[in-house]
Amino acid sequence: MKISRSKLTIAFLAVAFLAIVAALLGHPLVPPELLAGLGAMPFAVAGETTSMDTLADLVRKQGETLEEWRKKQESKLKAFESDLVELAKKGARPGGGGAGGALAPKNETWIDAKSGKQIQILSNDHRMLDQEQSSQGNPSVGRLLRGLVLGGRADDARELEDERKAMGGSVGPDGGFTVTGALSAEWIDRLRSKMVLVDAGARTVPMPAGTLSLARVTGDPTISWHGENHDITATKPTLGQVTLTARTVVCLVKMSLELSQDSANIEQILSNTITQAMANAIDSAGLVGVNVDAGAAPSGITGLDGRNTVTSIGAPTTWDFLVDGMYELLADNVPMESIGAMVSHPAVWKKMRKLKTGITNDNTPLMAPDEVAKLRKLWTTAAPLSGGDATAVIADWRDLLFGVRKDITVRVLSETFMGSNLQIAMLAYARVDFAATRAQSFCTLEGITV
Repeated sequence: MKISRSKLTIAFLAVAFLAIVAALLGHPLVPPELLAGLGAMPFAVAGETTSMDTLADLVRKQGETLEEWRKKQESKLKAFESDLVELAKKGARPGGGGAGGALAPKNETWIDAKSGKQIQILSNDHRMLDQEQSSQGNPSVGRLLRGLVLGGRADDARELEDERKAMGGSVGPDGGFTVTGALSAEWIDRLRSKMVLVDAGARTVPMPAGTLSLARVTGDPTISWHGENHDITATKPTLGQVTLTARTVVCLVKMSLELSQDSANIEQILSNTITQAMANAIDSAGLVGVNVDAGAAPSGITGLDGRNTVTSIGAPTTWDFLVDGMYELLADNVPMESIGAMVSHPAVWKKMRKLKTGITNDNTPLMAPDEVAKLRKLWTTAAPLSGGDATAVIADWRDLLFGVRKDITVRVLSETFMGSNLQIAMLAYARVDFAATRAQSFCTLEGITV
């Protein structure tokens, strides 16, 4: 049987194509009986006679290769699906989404009982600026600060003055400039983006007035089964009231007159310096309160009555202290997927990162249990560290509310320091507060020796 090379090539490609299609569909590539028949058929190419076993072997090998490739791709797809599921779980964990994380849920809307007005509650995925209708075309926070510092010397002083008027900004009798509307929302969003507690999952409550009353859970309801005609046992109230009271946080930044006038990046430096310093101070107050004028600041989670605690931890050699804390929350009906980030001082990170397995002469880093490893860990110097002992906090952070008044006030103190050392100062203050709606949703891990 004579077969030309071109016809043989066409035949081979046709069989190979059928083999590929069969492999993709999961069917047998070539029936065994066909391969056996092909093997018994002689053919001649360019004067050489040989068996078609060569063609059969090529088809068989091609099929085996394709089958191996298909199995590898299926394995990769399954691993990819598993990763997607894990990412979805992390996104669902309070504070796990963050900017660029899972799709942001819709805003919750509450109603102020006193005014009857709606209040948009913001998770860490939402921006307050999005709530403002006139948020386009406004100057940035940094640009406004530069304009306030330079005054009429700014190259765009007239433009900034017109924009401030258009935005409803006002200059008080003491020289302070009140930032309102979209610019205030941008300022607060910048502040929130640098706050660890917001990153952990605390929700932001814009305060329409100096105080805002909210409901809180004081205890889980007592449940009983009711028999016909039997009395219903009375239980203690499980709901109470908590009030957000706007408290003033102040930031003062001094600079030389020359620096304020000659620095090309003054607006960036001012914006970052003020918002970072204020965010750190607010985080610290939300975690532990303050020692001086304690009544002027939030009391802090570490002083929250009814919270869960793990105390006297000492120098950790394992992650057991965090497992114990997670158990305390689980025992108070906080689901595992609702336990948000652990917030603690960087000294705890340093301590835990250096732990080894404990096996003699083994320097392998200590691995955390799966649930502990998946829990986000946020490190901040705003977290308590005193005398070599640190405190960490884990929680369903959605039960922590960050209340903030939308009016931010900025003042330029151009005379206070000018006469003594030719300095000016930027003074900014905001009014904020924290409130926990369920104390059992928080657990402090205390006495971690680092």
